[in-house]
Order: sequence, then structure tokens, then C-alpha cells
Amino acid sequence: MLLDSRKALSREKRRGTLSHYHGTLAALLEEFSPGESRQRVRTMSQSGPGEMIYACRVLSAITNTALVIHGGVGCSASAAWFNRGRNGPWYSSGLDERDTILGGEEKLKEAVRRAYEEVVNRGNHPELIFILGSPISAINNDDVEAVILELKSELDRGIIFIDVNGFKTKSALTGYDAVSHALLRGVVEERAKGAGPFAPFANLLTMSENPASVAAVLGLLRRLDIPVNIAPRFAGPGNIRRASWASCTLTLNDGENEYLALGLEEMGVPFVRTSPPVGSAGIRDFVMKAAAFFGREREAEVLIGEETEKAKPWIGQKPLAGKKVFAELDPSLALGFIPLVEELGGSISGLAVSSLDASGAAKLGELPSLDRNLPVLVAQGQQFEQLNVLKKYPADFYAGSSENAAAAARAGLRPLAIDNFTIHGYEGIREMVLRLRRLSQSQGSRENPGSPSFYSPLWFRRAGNWYVKLEVK
Repeated sequence: MLLDSRKALSREKRRGTLSHYHGTLAALLEEFSPGESRQRVRTMSQSGPGEMIYACRVLSAITNTALVIHGGVGCSASAAWFNRGRNGPWYSSGLDERDTILGGEEKLKEAVRRAYEEVVNRGNHPELIFILGSPISAINNDDVEAVILELKSELDRGIIFIDVNGFKTKSALTGYDAVSHALLRGVVEERAKGAGPFAPFANLLTMSENPASVAAVLGLLRRLDIPVNIAPRFAGPGNIRRASWASCTLTLNDGENEYLALGLEEMGVPFVRTSPPVGSAGIRDFVMKAAAFFGREREAEVLIGEETEKAKPWIGQKPLAGKKVFAELDPSLALGFIPLVEELGGSISGLAVSSLDASGAAKLGELPSLDRNLPVLVAQGQQFEQLNVLKKYPADFYAGSSENAAAAARAGLRPLAIDNFTIHGYEGIREMVLRLRRLSQSQGSRENPGSPSFYSPLWFRRAGNWYVKLEVK
């Protein structure tokens, strides 16, 4: 039971998740078939986001709260990034070298008090104050829970500790799990037995999607007269508290939201597992399963029929006809995005996912169009490994994170940064086609890359998995 544990287990311990792999799809499926994957290590690893950054992404988008990052000033850089264009208050305890040895509890108290007082002085009263751990606070072994007990009575405010330290996992998705665990134990209302019927609304969970993508799916559910409670991002503590009263839980990405959805299921809220609402097949699966739970199947068929007719001219343009796409995505999103690429006429030349467990591997194996010799990377932020694959398996387009788009463009691919626009719902199909049309009209090709490679020819004489080794126990 997730709610019985004091902390969220890492993805590696809970699901046997791989964060390092370089090989073919066939070899990957064979490795997972016995039921236990073999962990690997990288002897050289490039930069990539960790669990703390993923946790910060979620916390920065919860309204009516303040965020205190317990670490060095540099540890809070991601909060500045996620709060661009917003006015979400965040603070740093500003630990230095001395605090790493002697402890930083006093600085933490000062930062929490400052967060509370400054937000109040702006005319707001934060319902909750989040404290986010860091590698530095893990090293000095501060007793954050004791600090919280002292400050709760002083400030009369809910204070929640998100226990991440950057040392126990290589899967950044564990950051989402840590946030979910803290919300389940410290914010979500636990319904007493016999507390009454569940309310006629659905939870819609989101961890990483942009507001436009959430709005596109929310619009579909509203057209079916399904009331929705959005959480945890783009919502306040009240939305999170009432999540245990919902009739069911839907997610935009089962891989990211799984922990929170399973925790709510332990509280009695059914978890409706769907495909991500990306591409025609994914949207249909999501809408029909949601509609069935509320008895809206007939209305859903009408809605899908109307929107499919509107989408036909866009899909009919086949902007990816005869083109190959290298996709770098989170695993659950990949399961919806790959059919969308094929729907628009393209094919997948290679796939990179941030992490992968047995369930995700099985779902990849169920996609009949994927060549079993398809190169698959389980890697996050490893640009050399991606470019190494692209040298051997050329592609026309790169689709993935904006932080790796520049490297793909230098390699001559047309970069499609899918985290910068709406990808969900029927609006996502139209937006995808528009972006692909613009990219197809732009200059540049693999034969004439715009810039020299980051890496010398010597690097590319090595295999892409040169730095990926089996873990020795």
C-alpha cells in the first residue's frame, strides 16, 4: 500500500525501472520478458533533469502556495525557470559550505517565515507552504520534520515536506512520485468509511502538460457534461483536498500520474486507465472510457464523429508522408505520439524514452508498426547517444523536448519541440500539422546541416552504448 510508507520508493525499487539502455526494441522486450530488468550505469553521463527538477515543475504550478527550496541558491534555479511569466512565490534557504557540515535548520526556519510574511504582505495568505529537499539538505541530514512541527504552531499554516535528495534514483519521474506521496498524506482529505456517496465529477491529473494541452482535453470533457477537478498543477490546495471525493480519476499521462492515481484508488476512487489523448486513436480511447464511466457513450460517439470530420482535412495533408521521425519522449506519451506520426504519414526511425519499466516495454511491444530492429535509447539528456543513433539511422524530423531540439537541428533534422505547443486533443492534431508544414518549408537538411556537430569525429567512432555498462552487484 502506497499510503502506508513514510516515503515514496524510487521507480527502480517500486517498478524495476531502467534509466540506462541502448539497443534494439527486440532485445529490450526480451530483457523484460523474464520479469526483471538488468540495471545499468553510465561511465560518462551528460546533464539531464533529476527528480528535484520534476518535483519543482509540479509545485511551481500549484496556486495559493509558497515554495521553499532547502539547499544552495543554485538549487532554486529551476524554480525561476518554471515561474517565468507567473507570480508564484518561491524562496531558497541559501545553504553554503558551512551549512553543509553544521546543518541549515535555522536558515530553513528563516526562509519559511520569510515566505509566509512576504506573501501575506502582498495581500495573500498561502494556504500551504512546500519545502523541497535537495542534495545539500540530504548531506547535512537536517531534521526538516522537526522544523515543520515548530513552525506549524507558530504560523498556523500547513507546511509540507517533499523529500527528494538526488542520490537514490536515476529516474526523474520519482520526483513526481515524491510530490504525489506528500500530497496524498498531507493534503488530500481521507474519506471516512460511510462518509457518503462520491461526488459526480472526475479528477483530471496533470504533472507536466502545458496549459493549452490541459484546456484542449478539458474542453472535450465539458462538452460531454462531465464536471472536472484538475489537480495538482493549475489548481489550488482545495482541488487537491477534494480529489478523494471524485467518482473516478483520469490522467493525461498514466506514467507520470500513476502514483497519485493509485493512491487515490486506495482511498476508493477508481483509476480509469486510458491512452494519452494524443492522435485520433488515443483521443477516442480516452473520451470513450471517460464517457462510459458517466453513462455518456452516445454523446461521446457524436462528439468524436463531429471532431473527426473537422480533423480529416488536416490529417489528409499527410505532412509526414515518406518522412522519418526520431522521437524523444516520456514513455507513456510515446505510446500516443507514435500512432499520430503514422496517422500523418510518417514512420519512427528511432526512439528515446526517459525511463522504462516492464509495463511500458510491453505497451511498446503491442504497437505492430514498430520494427523490432528499431534503435531504442532509455536515456534523458544524453545528446551524444541520440546523435550517434542518428548517424546510423538518419531521420528527417526530431520530435521531443525543447532542450534537445538545438542538438537535433545541428545534426540537420527539423526540430519539433512538442513541449512548446498543444499536443493533446483534436487541437493537437491541427497544431501538429501546422508546425510540420512550417518546418517543411524551412531551410536545412541532413546533407547540409546548419552548424557543425558538438562532437569530434573521434566520438562518433565509438558505439552509442560505449558508456552504458551493466551494473555489477
